[in-house]
Amino acid sequence: MDGTFLNAASTYDKEHFSKVLDQLNKKGIVFAAASGRQLLSLQNVFSDFKDQMAFVAENGAIVTYNDEILFEEVMSMDDVKKILDLVSQNERFIGQKILLSGEKGFYIFENSDPDYLEKSKIYYSNLNIIKSLDEVDDKILKLSANLPADYILEFESWLNSRIGDYRAVTTGFEGLDIIPSHINKATGLEKLAEKLNIGPDEIAAFGDNHNDLEMLEYAGHSYAVDNAREKVKSVSENIIGHHDTGAVIDEIEKIIHL
Repeated sequence: MDGTFLNAASTYDKEHFSKVLDQLNKKGIVFAAASGRQLLSLQNVFSDFKDQMAFVAENGAIVTYNDEILFEEVMSMDDVKKILDLVSQNERFIGQKILLSGEKGFYIFENSDPDYLEKSKIYYSNLNIIKSLDEVDDKILKLSANLPADYILEFESWLNSRIGDYRAVTTGFEGLDIIPSHINKATGLEKLAEKLNIGPDEIAAFGDNHNDLEMLEYAGHSYAVDNAREKVKSVSENIIGHHDTGAVIDEIEKIIHL
C-alpha cells in the first residue's frame, strides 16, 4: 500500500480504481490489499470497495475475504512485554514512538511523542491511549515502531539478532513492524489463495519495501515500483513506474487487457 499503491499523500485515484476493480470482478479476479497496515485502517482506505476485495493486513497476520477471517496470528502479552523491554535497551531508539496493533484498534502509551501519535492515525484506526499493558483487552497482531530513516535498517538488523521467535521488518522509510518470525505477506496471501483455489502462478504482486520480499518471491508475477528499495527490485520480474504516478493501477489495467 504505502509507497506502492498509494501516492505520497496516502491517496489514490478512486475513479480509475473503481473502473479497474469492476473489470477485475467481471473477469472473476480478486483484488487484495496486502499491507503492514492494520485491518481497520485498510478497510477505511477502501471504504467504497471493501465488500468487493480481500485484505491481507498486519503483514500477513490477519486475512479476510467476504467478511470472513480466513487466518489470524495473535501475539501473547508476555511476548509483547519482552519485545517492548528489548526495544527499550537500544540507545538510539526513541521509546515514545512504538504502538500495539490489535483487532479492535491500536494502542499507544500516554507518554508517546505527540507528533508520532498524530501520524499514527494515518495508518491505524480506533486510537486507545494506555498507561500499561494491563489496560489492553484485545488480540495483538503486531508491534510497530518509528525510527530515523538513516538508522532503521541498522536497527532492524540489531533487533533481529536478539528477538527470538519474532522478526522486525521495515515498512516505509521510517517504519518498522515486529511480527512472529513465520508470518509475512506471503503466508497471508497463501491462505487467501487456498480459499480461492488458485496457485502462485495465478497471482500478480506489487511492492516497494522489505516487508514485500516474501510475497514477491511467492507470486508467479512480481512487480516493483520505480521507487522501491534495491533489494525489492532485485527479486522482482518487472519494474514499473513510480508510486506517485498511480503505476500499480495502470499496470493492473494492462494485465487484465492482455
